[in-house]
Amino acid sequence: MSRGQWPNRFIFILAAVGSAAGIGNLWRFPYLAYEYGGAAFVFAVVVANLLIGIPLLAAEVGLGQMQQKAAPDAWKQMKNGLKYLGWFTVTIGFFVLAYYMAVLAWGVAYIGSSFTLAWGDDPSGYFFDEILQLSDGPETLGGFSWPVVIGMCAIWGFLYFSVWKGVESVSKVILWTATLPFVILALLIVRAVSLEGAMDGLRLFFVPDWSALANPKLWMAAFSQVFFSLSLAGGLMIAYGSFKVRGSEITKSIVWVAIGNFSVSIMSGVVVFGTLGYMAFTQGVPIAEVVQGGPSLAFVTFPMAITLMPAWNEIIAVVFFLMLLTLGIDSAFSIFEAFATAFKDRFPNVSVKKITLIIASPCALLSLLFTSGAGLYYLDIADHFLVNYGMVSVGLLEAVAIGWLLKSDSLKHFINEVSEWKWGAYWDLTLKFLIPGFLGYLLLYNLIDEFREPYEGYAPWALICLGVFPVISAPVIGAIAEKLTDRAPSR
Repeated sequence: MSRGQWPNRFIFILAAVGSAAGIGNLWRFPYLAYEYGGAAFVFAVVVANLLIGIPLLAAEVGLGQMQQKAAPDAWKQMKNGLKYLGWFTVTIGFFVLAYYMAVLAWGVAYIGSSFTLAWGDDPSGYFFDEILQLSDGPETLGGFSWPVVIGMCAIWGFLYFSVWKGVESVSKVILWTATLPFVILALLIVRAVSLEGAMDGLRLFFVPDWSALANPKLWMAAFSQVFFSLSLAGGLMIAYGSFKVRGSEITKSIVWVAIGNFSVSIMSGVVVFGTLGYMAFTQGVPIAEVVQGGPSLAFVTFPMAITLMPAWNEIIAVVFFLMLLTLGIDSAFSIFEAFATAFKDRFPNVSVKKITLIIASPCALLSLLFTSGAGLYYLDIADHFLVNYGMVSVGLLEAVAIGWLLKSDSLKHFINEVSEWKWGAYWDLTLKFLIPGFLGYLLLYNLIDEFREPYEGYAPWALICLGVFPVISAPVIGAIAEKLTDRAPSR
C-alpha cells in the first residue's frame, strides 16, 4: 500500500488548523483573557507563539515530513532509543481521545435539544441532571446517560467513516469541518456585537491592563495555552507532517497554522465577551457574575444567553453547537490518526479499514466510562493529569531530544532546505533552552501544587486510578506496543 498524502499544501494547513483549533479555543482562551488582563493576555499569547509554539510545531511537522513516518518510527529513525518516546506520545493521545469524545457526545445531544431550546430557563439543571445525569461523586458510578451514549455512538461512527480510508477520506471531510467554524464564528460575531451591552463585554477583551504583565501566572497561562492549543506533544503534528510530500514547504505553512489557530481564539473571544456583556446587561449584574470557564461556558452560559436573545433563538442554538462540533471533530481526527498511523506504518500490508477498526474499538469502549453518571468527574481528573503531566512530559522530552540528544542538526537542515524562511541560532535557543526551561518549570510547579492540595479535593484513589495510572501506564503500554510490532514489515 502506498502511503497516503495530503492533496496539497492548503489541505494540510486546513487539517493542522482544524487539529489545533479545538473546543479549548472557545471556552479556555476567552476565560483566561478575562482573568489575566484582557488584551495583555492576548499579547502574552503572541509572545508565547513566537518563543515556543512555532519552533516546536516546526520541529514536529518537520520530523514527520523528513521521515515520512508517525511518531514511533520517525523518532526511531532519528535515534533508535527515541522510539519509546514516540510510543509514549501517541499512547497519551489515545487516552485523551477517550474522554475528548465524551465532550463531542455532549455537543451531539445539544444539537437535538437546540431545535426546541429544551433547557428552558434552567440550562444548568438541564446539563447536569438531564444530559450528564451527574452522580454525587466519582465513587458513585451511576447508570449510563443515554443521551450521551447515543451521542457517543453517533460521533464515533462519524469519526470512523471519516478516517477509514486514511488521509484521502479525511481530506474531503476537513474541507468542511475546518472551514465551517470560521463561517459560523463570523455569523455569531455579527449577532453578538449587535446585542445591547455587548460593548461592555468587548472592552474587557480588547482594552489591556498592562499591569497584568507583571503577574507570573499570566505568562504561565499564556505559554500553557499555546502549548496545548497548537496540539503539541501528542504525536498529532508528527503524523500530519508525515502525510506531506517530503520536499514540500514547512516554515511558512506552520506559521499559517499558528495564525489560523490564533484567529479562532480571537473570534471566539469576541463572541464570548459580546454575549457575556449582553447577559450582564439583561440581568442587571456585573459581568464577573456571568463569566465561567470550562464546560459550563459552552453548555450552561451560552444556552442561557441564547434563551435571553430577542430573536432567532433556535437557529442561533443549532449554529452554535454545530460550530462546537466542527471545532472538536478535527482535533479528534488528528488524535486518532496519530495513534493509528503508528500501526499503519508497522503493518503496511494490512488494510487501513481493518487497522482503523482495531484501533477505534478499544478506545470507543474506554470512552463509555465517561458516559456514566460519574463521567464528568472522571473526565476532569483524566484531563488534568494527562495534559499537565503526560503532555508536558512529552513536550519536555521532545525538546531535550532535539536540542541535546541528537548529534547533528539534520532536522533543522532538512527544514531549512525545503523552507523559504530559514532557522538559525533561534532554533537552538528555543529547542535547547526556552522550551525545556518553561516546560520543566511548569511540570515542577504542577507537582508542588499537587502535593500542597490534591486536585479539586478528589479522593486519593480517584486521582491515582483515573489520573496518575493513565500517565505512568502510557510509556509501559508504548513499550509493549513496540515489542509486539517491532518485527512487523515496516518500511
